[in-house]
Amino acid sequence: MFQPPAIIAKPLVVVCPLPFDYIDGGAVAENTMNANAAELASVALRQRVLCGAGEPTLATTILDAPWAMPVALGPVGATGMYARRGEVQAARAASRAGIPYTLSTVSVCSIEEVASHASGALWSQLYVLKDRGYMRNALERAWAAGMKNPGIYRRYANPRLAVSR
Repeated sequence: MFQPPAIIAKPLVVVCPLPFDYIDGGAVAENTMNANAAELASVALRQRVLCGAGEPTLATTILDAPWAMPVALGPVGATGMYARRGEVQAARAASRAGIPYTLSTVSVCSIEEVASHASGALWSQLYVLKDRGYMRNALERAWAAGMKNPGIYRRYANPRLAVSR
């Protein structure tokens, strides 16, 4: 995957290795990450100019709502470790871009804080956990903060944290 050195080098100066590895790396041997990078590298885009296709737009509809482009800002666990009020900043950036923001189950900022600062669509990730009371509480808090179903989605993941090498 193309990673400009200037972009990668800067976080090394301001972030300690553990959080940087969490963002920059994949799990164990990084097989999935490397396969995804190889797949992306195999995509060839063919430029077409002066074809009379009209004014281009990325606008689309996701979950019956209009969006500026077919993208949602996905959850990044503990964003607040990387920037002060990181989840709030990310939600505001997504709003400015006209796309939904998805708050991580393991966010640093609370659901209520992010919702009070977000002007755009706010979704919430919810891990499937053994503690059903915690899950129920998270759903109730999300709904009370104005997040609407089906903007809340479930994620099934390996119960172990990724191992970075």
